[in-house]
Amino acid sequence: MKPRVFLPALLTGPLLWAAFFPLDLGPLAFVALVPWLTLVRAPISGKRLYFAGYLGGVAFFLPATQWFRVAHPMMYASWLFLAFVCPLFWVFALFLLRRVDRLKLVPLGISVPVVWVALEYVRAHFPTGFPFLQHVGLYQMIGFGWYFLGYTQHAVLPLIQVADLGGVYIVSFLVAAVNGTIAEWVLRSTRVRSWLRWNEPMPPCPRPLRSTIAVAGLAAAVVVYGIVKLDHPAFEPGPKVSALQASIGQSDKDGNSDGLFERYEKLCLQASANGSDLVIWPETCYPLGWSTIATGVDPAKVPPGATRAYHGDRAVIRYLATGRTQAPIPNPLPPWRTNVLLGLTAHEWDGTREVPTNTALLIDAEGNDIGRYDKMHLVPFGEYVPLRETFPWMQTFTPYEDDFSCRPGETWTRFAMTARDGRRFTFGCLICYEDSDPYMARQYVGSEPVSFLVNISNDGWFDGTEEHEEHLAICRFRAVEARRSIVRAVNMGISAVIDSDGRVIALPGPSWSGSKKMEGIVTAVVPIDARTSWYARLGDWLPASCLVLLTMGHVLSMIRKPFKANPAPDGARLAGNEL
Repeated sequence: MKPRVFLPALLTGPLLWAAFFPLDLGPLAFVALVPWLTLVRAPISGKRLYFAGYLGGVAFFLPATQWFRVAHPMMYASWLFLAFVCPLFWVFALFLLRRVDRLKLVPLGISVPVVWVALEYVRAHFPTGFPFLQHVGLYQMIGFGWYFLGYTQHAVLPLIQVADLGGVYIVSFLVAAVNGTIAEWVLRSTRVRSWLRWNEPMPPCPRPLRSTIAVAGLAAAVVVYGIVKLDHPAFEPGPKVSALQASIGQSDKDGNSDGLFERYEKLCLQASANGSDLVIWPETCYPLGWSTIATGVDPAKVPPGATRAYHGDRAVIRYLATGRTQAPIPNPLPPWRTNVLLGLTAHEWDGTREVPTNTALLIDAEGNDIGRYDKMHLVPFGEYVPLRETFPWMQTFTPYEDDFSCRPGETWTRFAMTARDGRRFTFGCLICYEDSDPYMARQYVGSEPVSFLVNISNDGWFDGTEEHEEHLAICRFRAVEARRSIVRAVNMGISAVIDSDGRVIALPGPSWSGSKKMEGIVTAVVPIDARTSWYARLGDWLPASCLVLLTMGHVLSMIRKPFKANPAPDGARLAGNEL
């Protein structure tokens, strides 16, 4: 009988899916990979083995990313693309693990975390999301960098504090190491080997007990480090900040700009009346427009319409902020009279045309625009169309009839604000899924560190699915990695205030699930952390080290003769075991 490979591989899919939202059974992540890891030692080679490894990945990614399809009918293609492309990284992981395992030098408790973390990093930056390639026209694909093993532990505060040393990758390393160690011992069970239909003797693996002790020591060190980091003096109180959240679906948002403005304007007035130093609107939820003229453009060559829009948009903002206007208004609105961060689509006249940007704009109490940040990591098919000039038909995969390609930003804006009591603070802004990229957040704390971070997002596309909770869970890691509190203002949720320990200290509702699809204001005094972060300084040293070790192991596997008891090195043909 052929060895079992499909059933154990498929079992990992639902186990790992359950570790993420909507179930959020984080402890399952420490054993979820064990069934799939039996393929590493399976006495079989060829297409059947790797197809089983691939299907195990599909069994995870297909349900995990299903919320993509909710955004728009065209997003079904994006969902299926992710669900069937991401598992290819699992196939590659299986290939590398088997290559290294042939040497019989490294137990699974060591090889699995090295391979898994290296490929998580590659997957997160596939195809061209590496920082040094951000401005070549292709950007990080949303979804590839979401489902890291480390994110399953977002609620275990002592465990995630180590992210300030190595990012979410170091938590993934620990989770993968535990999986590999358990698999190492499980595969020594005669009963398990019988169930897997393995007839060959188990090849020896060097020092499994030592690797087990090493992994247990690593887990203990991580927890102790977390307990020590959580034992600190109280944070300094920062500004009083209010994050606005309405529950407006994308179809309603696109088709009713007046209703969108009225609902968020009402919330803004309530927040400013409670003495907030800063009121934050979600991404693209200020619909009244913001026109700019590029630096260096001759004013005489600016079309009259663009000039009128430029001055008119500023007059509207001054009126909303101060109540002052040059023209009489029948039913004047109360003024904001505080700092307001607006999420909007700006349009800049560059001398030939108006170019849109996804922008965060800071307005002070006098209605002056005192800073803006343009989103850098654009969402494929939502904010730009990859290779549109070469393949115009790619436009059909967007939720828009017309071209809505935004220009990416180039400046890490450090917004400066003055609180009502005269204290000054700075903050950086991450728009939408930029908070899922560790590289983005740590740019604000390396040099000229900001006081806190802000994340504005429009998650109204996803209609109350598990995307809302998963997005918040991911953002918790950015707070720990940068050691900066994060204020989130998210249309449809989940808005929140997260302190620099990763603790969610304020929500609009009674719970995470109870904070979705509701209208509310999240108000809190932002905790200010003066600590530094080694991760912000050193960057992704851990996945880089894993890639180096993996390369060395792969080269060694090619030049060193494999252990002679292994009857089926990859590439060999086994009678009766081919497809």
